[in-house]
Parts: sequence; C-alpha cells; structure tokens
Amino acid sequence: MTDKSETVNERTIEFNHLIILAKEKKKTADFITRLLDLPEAIPADSAVPNFFLCIQFDNDVLILITELKEHSVGHYAFKVTNDHFDKIIEKLKIKKQDFWADPRMQRPLECYEEQGNKGFYIVEPSGHGLEVLTSIDS
Repeated sequence: MTDKSETVNERTIEFNHLIILAKEKKKTADFITRLLDLPEAIPADSAVPNFFLCIQFDNDVLILITELKEHSVGHYAFKVTNDHFDKIIEKLKIKKQDFWADPRMQRPLECYEEQGNKGFYIVEPSGHGLEVLTSIDS
C-alpha cells in the first residue's frame, strides 16, 4: 500500500482559471484591471469568439469574464504587496470610491487589520464582492 503523504507530495496541482459571470463583462473587467493596476483585459482565445474577456495574472492564472444578465454574486480575493495596497487605497480615496473594512459594509472607507495583514472589501459593477488584502510576507 502506498503511503498517502508520498502520493500527495508527488502531485503538482496548480490553479489555472476562474470564470466570472457579469452583467456587462467589459465593465467588470475594467473595474478589476483598474482597481489592481493590471493590463486591460483582452478577448480570450476560445472556440466561441468574443465570449470571454481575459485578465492574466503574473502567476499564469486567468480570470475569464463572460456575460449573463442574471447571476449569483461571488466573492473574489486578491493578495497584493503592502506598497501596492497603499497605492490602491490612495487611488480609491481620490476617486471617492466606496470600500469597507468588513464584508457586511458597516465600516465604510476603512481597512481591516488582522495579524499584521490589511484588507478591504469593494463591490464591482455586477455586484460581486472583491477583497484586496496583504500578507505579512509582502
């Protein structure tokens, strides 16, 4: 019988992509790329042309955004460095964009701090909750 820990250690599993349903894919893609200072989303190379807009991250993970007028909302969290976090917060304050320190939106225009990490919540145009957070290591 094979030792379970050996089997798990031999596998390499990487997260590849996530599909986000949006009322208007361009608005959602633009919101995310502007918020995180990412390059503009591009049409994904797929079997159905113009079905997805693609946001590419440095670690080769993709977010594919497509339109569906009626959809449930999700929560998506993005980890950034402390310096990038501070720049994002400053940009939101200049734009007078709403954000919260809690997912229930009871602490407006604040950030949370937990065990040396910082974060905030924001809602994008299709209603999805986004969380931007730091890591003690950043």
